[in-house]
Amino acid sequence: MIRLPQMREDVFARVDGGADETRRDTSYYWDNSKRSESNRINLQRTLSGEGFFENETGRYALPIGTLIAFTQRENSRYGYPATASEPYKLRYLSIDPSTTATPLFNRIRRDFGSVLSMPDGSESCSLFDEIFYRFQSSDFIDLYQESEYITRLLTSIYRQQVDDTQHRDPIEYGYHLIKNRYTSPITLTEIASTCGVTREHFIRRFSKRYQTSPGALLRSLRLDHARKMLETTNLDICHIAKASGYSSTNVFGRAFKKNYGHTPRKSR
Repeated sequence: MIRLPQMREDVFARVDGGADETRRDTSYYWDNSKRSESNRINLQRTLSGEGFFENETGRYALPIGTLIAFTQRENSRYGYPATASEPYKLRYLSIDPSTTATPLFNRIRRDFGSVLSMPDGSESCSLFDEIFYRFQSSDFIDLYQESEYITRLLTSIYRQQVDDTQHRDPIEYGYHLIKNRYTSPITLTEIASTCGVTREHFIRRFSKRYQTSPGALLRSLRLDHARKMLETTNLDICHIAKASGYSSTNVFGRAFKKNYGHTPRKSR
């Protein structure tokens, strides 16, 4: 089922293609760099069997529970591997690029690559299937609902990758916790505990990997967030301090002055 592309650019994302396919031999092979279609977003999930995907970072197997995210005209390839013994069953969605979907899609690939986790029963898998079936039956209420589902799907895919790092790479998981929860009053001790490591181990490994301490990153994110709120809103400083993850206005004021050389009030 293919929907004709829109003639105008829209901020709302929409699905323009989706199908289930079963492939049994190596004639199933796509080189994205040689495709002539538009630069749309593609999400393809393995239902059974195994496919492969390769790009400049390497070649990857695509077993059940795996999703590949790619665009046409990029330098990547995928298909049925010569070593496979079972049919490769897949489900794909093709999404028109938009100013809502594209930044999320790019962030996913920047942080986690093109080969992603989508386990059966996960939130991202359920949303993927619901969007697929709604597209097949033309069951979206309107374009706004369709775009909302796509945004939720991409957000849930990102969350799934973050959750997967908790046990595979606790330091990276801590990095994502800081980036996503800095506006809450979370501490380094709590972050390290959630990651399953000691505070000292977390700080040492984090600092070596990211060339900055987790405390410095947390402080920088909070102060930048507070500065933008001071410059763009009329909210009182107490509210801004709390909304930026600080336990008190006094703690916020001291940190702000030390970093910027003046009090929060002078940023207005």
